[in-house]
Amino acid sequence: MRCSLCGTENRPQARCCAICGQSLPGRQPLAVSGGWLSDMLASPLDPPTQPIAGEEELMEPNLPLFANRFAPTHPLTEPWSTGPLEVRDLAPWQRCWACGSTANEAHESYCIDCGAALETRVYPAFLSPRDTPSGPALIDRLADPLARAILPEVLEQHDLDGWRLTVLNDSELPPLSTPLDETTALTIGAALAQLLVNLHGSHIALGKLTVEDLGLSGPQQIRLRQVNQLRLVNDDERETVFYADLVVLAEILERLMAIPRTTQRLDEQALIEATQITDSLGTVLRQIRTGELRDATTVATRLSALRDERTHPIPLIQMAGSYTDVGRVRDHNEDSLFRLTVCLENNGQRQSCGIYIVADGMGGHAAGEVASGLAVRNAARLLIDNYLQQMIAGSRLYHESEMRELVRQAVLSANEAIYHEGHAQANDMGATLTMALVIGDRAVIANVGDSRTYLFRNGKLRRISKDHSLVMRLVELGHLQEEDIYTHPQRNAVLRSLGDRTKPEIDLYSVRLFAGDALLLCSDGQWEMTRDPEMERIITEIADPQQACEALVASANQAGGEDNIAVILVRIMP
Repeated sequence: MRCSLCGTENRPQARCCAICGQSLPGRQPLAVSGGWLSDMLASPLDPPTQPIAGEEELMEPNLPLFANRFAPTHPLTEPWSTGPLEVRDLAPWQRCWACGSTANEAHESYCIDCGAALETRVYPAFLSPRDTPSGPALIDRLADPLARAILPEVLEQHDLDGWRLTVLNDSELPPLSTPLDETTALTIGAALAQLLVNLHGSHIALGKLTVEDLGLSGPQQIRLRQVNQLRLVNDDERETVFYADLVVLAEILERLMAIPRTTQRLDEQALIEATQITDSLGTVLRQIRTGELRDATTVATRLSALRDERTHPIPLIQMAGSYTDVGRVRDHNEDSLFRLTVCLENNGQRQSCGIYIVADGMGGHAAGEVASGLAVRNAARLLIDNYLQQMIAGSRLYHESEMRELVRQAVLSANEAIYHEGHAQANDMGATLTMALVIGDRAVIANVGDSRTYLFRNGKLRRISKDHSLVMRLVELGHLQEEDIYTHPQRNAVLRSLGDRTKPEIDLYSVRLFAGDALLLCSDGQWEMTRDPEMERIITEIADPQQACEALVASANQAGGEDNIAVILVRIMP
């Protein structure tokens, strides 16, 4: 096969020219091991310098040569000692550094399979006695491919004078970005705990490890940069040494989540009632520190169960109703709502998802209704495009931090649409918004303004969202009693709304739902006219969510109907 760039006649099986690295006509080069190589391989390089003839003879006499190929970059002290070092590959053609091909020959300057330059390269390595191996020399004792995928990649091992050289792949692993959310920390913790199970089953201790020794080999996939402390363990020290490995694991996970998260939650008591999680990562780490957990298998099982529980919501059924009305005073309706409930059952498994949005428009005729419509349409569209379609395709696991960010982006999309439309129309249109993304037994709720989301549980109605209004701020400052907000002359003044700035402040809440619960989303035209006790009574007495919504609106109108009314009720069923 002749190269179209330099004219060299290459071997029949070549994909790339061995002299200039150019892809050969009609041939597809092999993929290289990392995306960071793409720029380096994008264009042919000048032919690399080959090792000069007899280079081995010209090396310093105290530089040993392993397999007639690998030489330390610096002289070794006598006698040799166990530890890490760097070695230079003096025969790089034997294994391509980029794609791993072994099809190259000594006279070839570029890999015939991927086009990478076959230059003399330096690799990390580890030296240990052949009869008492340690560090990376023990990696080949693990048969589990998942465990091997977490450990540094061993390229080759060679023996010389009773010593074993383990050559490692110098992969450029990006560092972990901390702090991590709990779900990601659980994923990493479960993987490390399972690695300990495999190591301990082979009588190997991991030894000291730090967060800096962890790198990312893929999305939420970790790889250790070094395992120089690996060592074989005697039976009489197994319990103590293996427990020390668990303590190291706990310390790493604590550091990964060391910076407090800024997650906004319900008040403390409501949070306890809303979540009722029987186990947590913090519980496992505490039990490791106190010595209650001393076995890697138990820790791996607990962390894996927690990870699965966090990423696989219980598929509770959602039954929803909704209703909106102009009220008895206004001449047009500026409230909008969106309600979408999806249930997918396949192969004996169920997935349930709901998108519920209430928006209260502001700005008067031909502005308020436009704003609220833009809010619900744009927020819903973003959630449908970025979550619902992937859920239906079966390609999306639940991840709380991702869902919270998705809901936040949905609100920002709604805000952007209103902001630009208001500027285009030269008016001050805006909207308040409350919304819930409900996936199985998990709900992520967002709020801007004084539209509200409530949690109904065990016959009691509790407010989840916080009003961004002048009167509620006065209540917080102690200048006003909460019962006075319904009659205060400034009760309609909101401190936050969509459309008045490019980046609004958004409150986010995460709630764990249980069968028998309900979520109530409504505009201020509902909760101002129908106080919480009356709404609680209606939801308790009327089981059908659509009939309950109609009754709620009727109650608001009977109380005066001074504003537009929009309400959504979502009942959670087993």
